[in-house]
This record gives sequence, C-alpha cells and structure tokens, in this order.
Amino acid sequence: MSNSYTHTHDGHTHTHEGHAHTHTHDPAEIKKILNRFSRSIGHLESVRRMVERGEDCSDVLIQLAAVRGELNKISQQLLKEHLDHCIKDAVETGDLEAIAKMNEAIEKLIK
Repeated sequence: MSNSYTHTHDGHTHTHEGHAHTHTHDPAEIKKILNRFSRSIGHLESVRRMVERGEDCSDVLIQLAAVRGELNKISQQLLKEHLDHCIKDAVETGDLEAIAKMNEAIEKLIK
C-alpha cells in the first residue's frame, strides 16, 4: 500500500494520504442514478403540494410510501455501483479505510 494516491474526478485532482483509494464510477450508471433522483424530487414536491392543498392524508401517505420506495431503489443502485467499482478497487489495493467507511454507511442505511 502506498503512502499517498492522487486521482482526478469531476475535474478536480485529489491526493489521499495513507491509502491508495480510487473513486471511479461508470458514467452511464451515475446518469441513471441522477435521473432517478430528479424523478424522486419531482414526486416528493408533488406530495408536498398535496399536503398544501389539504388532500386526503391516506393518499398522501401512499405517495410518501412510493417516494420512500424510490429512495430505497436509488440507495440500492448507488450501493451496487459503489461495490462494483470503488470497493472492488479498495479490496484490490488493501484500502481498509474505504472498506470500513462503506460498512459504516451500510449500517446507517439499513437502520
């Protein structure tokens, strides 16, 4: 394991000290995830307007459940993307910090 690793993403160069972590993603998958976010944000805004209009609470709750389901799908998609790329790289380079950070994120996600 090297003492530092430099990489570029989003047009910025980053140097990580103490580990060799690469943070790369499939641009097509990230685009899909961002599109899901946009749809979910629009859906949530629609639910907010339902509350503002005083619509039936049962209908609002059903729509909130749908938004929660959308967010769960985004989480699953992002988790898969991260495992397929970043964590795979972390395992290959022995980056225990990235693996520990991922474990912490998974614990928070499933609470």
